[in-house]
Amino acid sequence: MKTFARVVRRYVLATALTILLLLALGVAALIALGYQYGTKQAATFRYTSAMVADHLQCDAAGQFTFDTQSAEVWLDGYVWAMVLDDAGQVRWRYQLPAELDHPYTATQIASFTRWYLADYPVFCQIRGYGLLVLGMPKDSIARYNFYSDPDLLRGLFANGGRVLAGVLALILACCLLVSWRSTRSLQTVADGLEVLARGGTVDLPTTGFTGELARRLNETSEQLRLRNAIIAQRDAARTQWIAGVSHDIRTPLSLILGWGEQLARDAALPDAARQKAGGICTQSERIRALIEDLNLTSKLQYGAQPLRRQPVFAGPLLRGLAADFCNGPLAQRCEVTLDLAPEAEHAALQADAALLGRAVENILGNSVRHNPGPVHCTVQARVQGQTLHITLADDGAGYPPAVLAALHGAPQGGEPPHILGLHVVEQIVQAHGGRAEFGQNTPRGARVDLTLPLQG
Repeated sequence: MKTFARVVRRYVLATALTILLLLALGVAALIALGYQYGTKQAATFRYTSAMVADHLQCDAAGQFTFDTQSAEVWLDGYVWAMVLDDAGQVRWRYQLPAELDHPYTATQIASFTRWYLADYPVFCQIRGYGLLVLGMPKDSIARYNFYSDPDLLRGLFANGGRVLAGVLALILACCLLVSWRSTRSLQTVADGLEVLARGGTVDLPTTGFTGELARRLNETSEQLRLRNAIIAQRDAARTQWIAGVSHDIRTPLSLILGWGEQLARDAALPDAARQKAGGICTQSERIRALIEDLNLTSKLQYGAQPLRRQPVFAGPLLRGLAADFCNGPLAQRCEVTLDLAPEAEHAALQADAALLGRAVENILGNSVRHNPGPVHCTVQARVQGQTLHITLADDGAGYPPAVLAALHGAPQGGEPPHILGLHVVEQIVQAHGGRAEFGQNTPRGARVDLTLPLQG
């Protein structure tokens, strides 16, 4: 959430910098436009009015000529030219329009020397031979005069840099103030989101820049609180129901097992009756295992099963678990082979040995119970980096596709398969910080790969 606030802060700062950059670009654009059009204006004629006036000569007879070059060259870019004497009479003319070829009064001369003459922009130069007037094409340039206090102009030139810097500083300060206030409001919202992400509740102030967003978060927090309370009630009821049913079943199930074992050992009964009694014992054991798995998965899911972690070595642990299974009631229908790599023999784990034993027992028991004939099971262990890899495989029929799909989290159509025992394996391994992967063995059978972190 701090990253979110930092991103917003950077966004506002970037906006302020963008404004400053745009101002700088605006000034640069004005300078570039002035240079461009100034160059364009200079390119409209070859020689300035001062240069033309300097090279225009008047002899003693009153004849006007240009030195070094012809009039067409010197007046390139100008449409007409004339020279007026002190009385306003035209002494010399060059392509002067007929409507302009007349004497001029002092008032007329004073007017056109500052602006236009019959819509022609004009440039004027005073020399010994009189007033040189050069006419530009109509609408070629714009001429304006303005008046200002000299102190104002000197103040602008002297203090213009400081004024511009002050304006830019004021803009930057405003942007920083908006950024700071917005960041504070957004930081409050970001902290609220962080609390919600951790499962808590919030009551944020609903005033200011982020008031509407804070109000939405408060509503969301209340909805999550109510939903979590309902889920907690439902989970508690589910756990209590499972624990109660399990407790109520244990006593009659123990009696059934006891009576079944007595009947199975009673030599006075026919063989068929003793076989049925053995079947009753086998199915009762399966019911007891299912109840234990149901209790265990419920506790693991809701964190009610404490992990009694202790330092254990992988070699002795796996040999002990394989020996316990081989001494159990399912050992008559399977053969277990243990294959430990040398580096796995003394690989140290911080684990709950009883829970890991339950995971191994569930995997091997699943291989025996779901194959009609005897199966050969292998338990392999090896070390890779800081991870212990345990592979349990059999040569039976393998997992049905529906079971693998359910284990891999694929959506199921119809009634889902029974995978409670294998789900418990996943939960136990995940509680130890590891991972369980289920698949088919090669060339046939089922395969489970367990990865557990080694003790650091």
